[in-house]
Amino acid sequence: MQRTSEFPGPSTDDYANVLALNTAFIKATVEMKGPQRGRLAATPFLLFSFRERDLDWWDAALVERHQEDFLAATELEDPDLRRIQIAALSFLWHLARRNPYATRIFSGAAVSWCERISELPLVTLLDRIGLRGDLMQSRLSPTEESGGRLLGNGTSSRPTVRRSSQLVALQSLLTHPIFDNYTRLPAAACAMTRPMQVQDKKI
Repeated sequence: MQRTSEFPGPSTDDYANVLALNTAFIKATVEMKGPQRGRLAATPFLLFSFRERDLDWWDAALVERHQEDFLAATELEDPDLRRIQIAALSFLWHLARRNPYATRIFSGAAVSWCERISELPLVTLLDRIGLRGDLMQSRLSPTEESGGRLLGNGTSSRPTVRRSSQLVALQSLLTHPIFDNYTRLPAAACAMTRPMQVQDKKI
């Protein structure tokens, strides 16, 4: 019997895009040795957020404006971060249209956020927020539990320790209670491709 699922998992290409985006983000924002950088970049979700849980911010940011605001948001000045932000927004826009549950796995976004960004043409989305300096936020703050875990054991040379730390951070991202219909996430996790499947055991 062929196994079917309501929640298609991320594809190999999706994981490759996350790895490439994480690699570029770490290089642009974190001082770290090469081997550690590579291990951290392999974290199975994006190491930065786009304020996915702040729908009020998104509603205000995406409003079409016919004249410049007096207090308009500043633009990103760093050319590397500008490229990363535009590339990541484009990736998530395409993924949200194709597979919103994979988008949730990679970014912690609610389905309502996926619907919000994907209802606009990509060019419009990038034109309105693509270069905003207050959009992209790092998940690697050492003062936060998940950030400290990722920067610590998440870069370990021991694969079991590193993988466990990254999966605990992923679990924290996915089970955050702000999600709409977040009780359906376990089913989405079951449908993930092989690199994300782990045995049910205590860490």
